[in-house]
Amino acid sequence: MIHSHKIKIALSALPKNDWWGSGIVAYPDNDMMVDGAQPNQSVLENEYSQLVTLIEHVGLETVIVPFSDALEKEEKFDFIFMRDHFLCNKNKTIVMCNMRLEERLDEGKFVIEKMQQSGYRVNYLPTQDCLAEGGEFFYLPKENILLAGLRRNNLKGAESMAELMEVDQLHIIQSDGYHLDTAICPIFNDEYDCIGINCAKEVFDNKNYSTLRDICKKHSWKLLDIENQDRKKSLIARSAMNCLTLPGLLLGTSPIKNTNIIDFTHQNNIQMHVSNVSQFNLSGGSVHCLTNELF
Repeated sequence: MIHSHKIKIALSALPKNDWWGSGIVAYPDNDMMVDGAQPNQSVLENEYSQLVTLIEHVGLETVIVPFSDALEKEEKFDFIFMRDHFLCNKNKTIVMCNMRLEERLDEGKFVIEKMQQSGYRVNYLPTQDCLAEGGEFFYLPKENILLAGLRRNNLKGAESMAELMEVDQLHIIQSDGYHLDTAICPIFNDEYDCIGINCAKEVFDNKNYSTLRDICKKHSWKLLDIENQDRKKSLIARSAMNCLTLPGLLLGTSPIKNTNIIDFTHQNNIQMHVSNVSQFNLSGGSVHCLTNELF
């Protein structure tokens, strides 16, 4: 059972005011954000509530981090994407991230008190020029491996994160996805072994796809391609693939319709659940972005 792994899921509370009530401010290099879009607040609140309920329904405890009044006043609403702020390892150590964008530099500090209250030791990257964002990583706790992208990270940040997370191996996976979690998604069996990798093949060039394929072959992970050259279809599929991925579970904003992935999950007893987060999708984030594992 999922809860036997004693995983908790951290989420941000909603801000008191409407989330991006004056319109989303898109970042120029994020093709998944809808500039100027105004989320429907009642729909958003309902989606958030349903996501929290589903996470608890599958046997996981939630840790809700308060939304800072200071961030609300500054209209920095992307704090809600809890994934970006930190990584956590099996030794109850939190490693704080350093964001690339100046607009988001100070967001992470507002999770620290809650993490310390919850019994976690908090560590920091050695210098501010170590760029590392949570959506650019997947931590594989059973194998003690860290997968890292290099779109929003730099190499110094990825290597420093790996050192502080005390992993045995770091694999760099480069793509054109805004974050690594818009390019791949690991699949875990009930024992928390990584057994496969979903891949949005269209965001990889031949060289980097070959590197990913070699990594999967080395570890006996099944590489499952989802390829959509049509931009709109690609964004929808990549948002669906941007799942909370846990032992025997994929929890996403919409169904993954790829036949090979459906067959693979059925064969390996992987449950796929859907909790629509359409209003958060407008700001480029999906279920993986809204959640973060605590071990």
